[in-house]
Amino acid sequence: MSAALDDTIVAIVSGGNGALRGVVRISGESAYDCVRTWIELHDPPAAFGSAAALSAATASIAGLRLACDLYYWPNQRSYTRQPSIEIHTIGSRPLLEEMVAAACRNGARMAEPGEFTLRAFLAGRLDLTQAEAVLGVIDAEGDARLKQSLAQLAGGLSTPLADARTKLLEL
Repeated sequence: MSAALDDTIVAIVSGGNGALRGVVRISGESAYDCVRTWIELHDPPAAFGSAAALSAATASIAGLRLACDLYYWPNQRSYTRQPSIEIHTIGSRPLLEEMVAAACRNGARMAEPGEFTLRAFLAGRLDLTQAEAVLGVIDAEGDARLKQSLAQLAGGLSTPLADARTKLLEL
């Protein structure tokens, strides 16, 4: 991965075709700038400050006006510890792709695979075993692998390793 970690990035982060709801995530200092020309907030917070916020919104995209919810997390409150926005709307893949394109026209770039998780790891939000578990959840083929990855994500491997480290340091 050769991307700059201070770029504002965007990607579809919800499941595949057929999902009722879809989610587009934008992360980086310019996250809000990437949506403010095509999303109208119905109940905007006084200012996006230090608290996370949710606003009902309308997205004007591909000649349509769509209801959506916009979630905003300021620095240190998001998965990546960067200002982040998630747009939750209808799960139509072409529609979500158009939202990504609109964000890119306004300064974002497409996130590389795993880039949100890389940023979370580098910001200390996840340890290495949890970052690997995120990939395992995404790539899981079957219930057994999914359960194993979810357990790892919940600290199934990190917790015993941290305990062993503490005991070794106390020797």
